[in-house]
Amino acid sequence: MLDPITAPPVTITVDQPEAARLTKLSAKTLGRFADAGEPIGRIKVGRRVLFLRAALERWLVSKAEGGAR
Repeated sequence: MLDPITAPPVTITVDQPEAARLTKLSAKTLGRFADAGEPIGRIKVGRRVLFLRAALERWLVSKAEGGAR
């Protein structure tokens, strides 16, 4: 078990470049999925586009389990 003092911080959101890196998809492709209604957890805070990490991970798992179109 990780020591809470030395454990890396858990991030709730990731920015668009990090979401693209994590998914191995382009930022533009992620935007298209979000515009099409895919539940990838995209949120806008001011001008920033962020992704809820947990929602993005759930979406990827659902695709791996056969949820792909």
